[in-house]
Amino acid sequence: MTRTILILLLILPTALFSQSQLKGEITDANNYIVANAEIKLSRSNYSRTTRTNGNGIYLFKNIPTGTYLLEVNTNKSVSFHQVILDSNYVTHDIQLKNEGDYELDEVAIQGESKKTKLEKTGFAIGVINTEEASQRNIQTTELLNNTVGVKLRQNGGLGSDIQFSLNGLSGSAVRIFIDGIPISTFGSSFNLNSIPPSLIQQIEVYKGVVPGHLSDDALGGAINIVLNQSMNTSLNASVSYGSFNTFQASMNGLYRADDSGFTIKASGFHNYSDNDYEVSGRSVVVTGLGGVQTPITARRFNDAYRSTGGIVQLGYTDVSWADQFFVGFTGSDDYKEVQHGAFMTITPYKDRFFESQAALANLSYQKSDLFTDGLNAKVNAYYGKRDRQVTDTLAWAYSWNGERAIDFRGNEYQYTWGSQQEGGPTLAKIDRNVASIRTGLSYSIADNHTFLVNHLYSSIDREDSDALDSEFENSFVGTRDLRKNIISITYELNAFENKLKSSIFGKYYQQKTISTDPAFVTDITGDRRIVRYCVIKQVFLIKILGRSQC
Repeated sequence: MTRTILILLLILPTALFSQSQLKGEITDANNYIVANAEIKLSRSNYSRTTRTNGNGIYLFKNIPTGTYLLEVNTNKSVSFHQVILDSNYVTHDIQLKNEGDYELDEVAIQGESKKTKLEKTGFAIGVINTEEASQRNIQTTELLNNTVGVKLRQNGGLGSDIQFSLNGLSGSAVRIFIDGIPISTFGSSFNLNSIPPSLIQQIEVYKGVVPGHLSDDALGGAINIVLNQSMNTSLNASVSYGSFNTFQASMNGLYRADDSGFTIKASGFHNYSDNDYEVSGRSVVVTGLGGVQTPITARRFNDAYRSTGGIVQLGYTDVSWADQFFVGFTGSDDYKEVQHGAFMTITPYKDRFFESQAALANLSYQKSDLFTDGLNAKVNAYYGKRDRQVTDTLAWAYSWNGERAIDFRGNEYQYTWGSQQEGGPTLAKIDRNVASIRTGLSYSIADNHTFLVNHLYSSIDREDSDALDSEFENSFVGTRDLRKNIISITYELNAFENKLKSSIFGKYYQQKTISTDPAFVTDITGDRRIVRYCVIKQVFLIKILGRSQC
């Protein structure tokens, strides 16, 4: 991460001064000023809009140098002009012709949306736009479950475990990303159960071969969550309440100062549900005197879920040295009660629950045409801590009616191991220091030839402990550390007027695990002491793939 920050610090001052101010006066054919006309300045991947003041003057500040299209809309006519910004201060006055020369009865514009362009890249990809869903009370998982080729299996209500299947493949063969960063970096408290559609711009579902820019070892497919990228000042908030005391709220907002490009982004969510829905089945019984079991329809009483999270970022957008540059903080917290194990039994759990937290610093940088036309750069980096704790200290057995269970004599009883789940009481905690840095460069040497280089580095330093164990026992808990580097190089070809699209890429995987386990040894004096054995394993893999579409 240090190396990435140093590169950015070298990049930013170099491009800092390549910016311009554009000013001009709009007049009509009779040389009268035109007030309140809409002026749009645009080029590839860049757009700014303003209006003329009462004196017919328009002004754009902090514009990257280059060639732009200037569109003037007076509500009665539309005109287009080319302007070249090659100095710090550029004046471009415009005199409109007779309105009759520009009056528009009908305008038909044909073009491909970003969704269509992605779906025509040659990969088996489905794109889910969330604009409509963000205005309704719907979960992100529901959007995915309605996608062709995607199957979702959920074990219960809000906050329960989810398994995704893409064209029949599931488990570790399917990877989930947030803006290209593996979702495991964010911990269990920041997941698809928690993130509302209003915080998401689109969801990309790759079935089968995953493109090079998603640098991970996903063999069966990938789901990439693209968070909101809008750079317009806005505020969006929603609140909903439903069955089982389910409450969901979300908010996201952005403020951008047009003069300087300084931008503040903030988004957050809160979810809660009792999940006390009714269940029945062969294991949902009440045991009475003599061991007689009576089937009942019961309400779950230890399955509540709560999650809270948010992202705050400060930076600059649409300035000469960056399309986007943000530093910020991502935090989340969740609480999940556990009603039973993998299978429902006649004695459900009571007061067994999980808690997890995550606190991550983040940095992002994007720039198109960096140093030269066609060279684009993108960096996303996260570093911080996340932890997870299991609490299980209650020894009493419970029945599905929510009361303490009784034995065949009618006496309440406790588990001999002293906890709800076998293994004894626990306050087990897993602490992790995590880092994930994704960098990408793309260079278009011509309209039809593009090279891309991407690198993903991720690391996890894990330590386990249990507050109920003695200091001596905790000294026998091992550590598990992981280092992973994935590098991909891609060549893309568009030929025959985009009728043939090919992508050839190779990926290099390097994974290193470090396991440290304590043990007793006897030295030459006969004394026993604790030593730590360290096992280091490394895995290397090179994969070359190609894909074409006509």
